[in-house]
Amino acid sequence: MKKNSYLIILALLCSTGLMAQHETLFNRARVVGGFGAPILEMGINNNLNTSVGGGGGIVINSFFLGGYGLASVDFEELFDNGEVEVLNIGHGGFWLGGTLRPYKILHLYASTRLGWGAVNVDLQDNNQRYSDIDKIFVATPELGIELNLTRWFRIAGTAGYRWVNGTSENRGYTDDDFSGAVASVALRFGWFGSKRW
Repeated sequence: MKKNSYLIILALLCSTGLMAQHETLFNRARVVGGFGAPILEMGINNNLNTSVGGGGGIVINSFFLGGYGLASVDFEELFDNGEVEVLNIGHGGFWLGGTLRPYKILHLYASTRLGWGAVNVDLQDNNQRYSDIDKIFVATPELGIELNLTRWFRIAGTAGYRWVNGTSENRGYTDDDFSGAVASVALRFGWFGSKRW
């Protein structure tokens, strides 16, 4: 009799353990779509020039995770002497973000781009040619709104800040020359899911 009661208790404990599920951070997360997007980033201050590029990602519920690449050319002259023929910045890396109530025609949109790249300098000074590549890290958090034009096409407009780190100050420019407030537009084409999250 004692043996049977132990077996019954053990069976109850096992069945309870099978029915209970641990909650985890991603237990309800599921991929609902994906997208690709051309990106246009314009400087609001600090004489930052326009950057163009693109990115894409997978949509997980109302969040997304992917990658991007951006580049710009012809910054205003940063050197006191010499003529800058080419001064550009290029970077790429991770792109993550999300939307609040993405099923609404107009909704809140936020993202962050974290990437690595380089500043490329091509300098002509007294018939001396100088070319250099300076490696950098770039972080661009942004916040804005997104408009659903169709089920597969959305336009996001944001304001944010591009923070650049890693330039070599002995080359005549600093991180601050490439950092500053930016506005950007992303045209997101893809499938974003149909469920209300």
